[in-house]
Amino acid sequence: MNGRLLLLHTRARGGPAFLLGVAVVALLAWIAGSWLASRPYFDGPAARIPVVALAPLLAVLLLAPTLGGADEELERGAPLRWPGWRAGHLLLGVASIGAALALTGLRVPGVFGAYALVRNTLGYAGLVAAAAVLLGARLAWLPAFGYACAVYAATPRQVGGSAGVWAWPLQPSSVTASWLTVAAVFVLGAAGYLHRGCRIGSVAR
Repeated sequence: MNGRLLLLHTRARGGPAFLLGVAVVALLAWIAGSWLASRPYFDGPAARIPVVALAPLLAVLLLAPTLGGADEELERGAPLRWPGWRAGHLLLGVASIGAALALTGLRVPGVFGAYALVRNTLGYAGLVAAAAVLLGARLAWLPAFGYACAVYAATPRQVGGSAGVWAWPLQPSSVTASWLTVAAVFVLGAAGYLHRGCRIGSVAR
C-alpha cells in the first residue's frame, strides 16, 4: 500500500517531469562547465563559477512546485504522517539534484566542481523550502532566484571572511564559512517545511 501511495504522491507532485528537468540541467551544466574550463582565456576551474552558481539554482527551482500539492488542504486531510512524507520528498529531491550535478563536476571536484555544486544545491533548497512555508509552492522559487541574482551581480572578489557567509554561492568549496552558512539555511528551511508544510491557498490550481 505504501508503494502505491508513494507512486501516486510522486505523480501528483510532478515527479517524472522534475527528474527529466534535472537531467537536462545536469547535461547543460556538464557541457557548459567543460567548455568554460577548457578555454585558454579563462582561469581554469574558476571559469566554472557561472555553472556552479546557476545550475543548482535552476534544478532547485524545478523542485519548488513539487513541494505542494494541487490541493494542499485536501491532501492534509489524508491520514498520513506528513512530516515524514515531506522529509522524504525534500531529501529525495535534493539528493537527486546533488547526485546529478556532482557527476558533472567530478573531473575537478575541488574549487568550483562537484563539492561546490552539492553545497549550492543544499543552500538553494533550504531557501526554497523556507519560501514554500511563507509564500506557497507557486512562489517558492522567488527568494532563491532573487538572492542568487543579487549575489552574482555583486561579483565579490573576497574569498572567505564575511563573503563566505553572504556570497556562499560564489565561494570555493574550501571555504568553511560557506558550508556552515548553507548548513544553517538548509536545516532551518527544511525544519520549517517539515513542520508547517507548504502554505495553503498559494498553490497553483
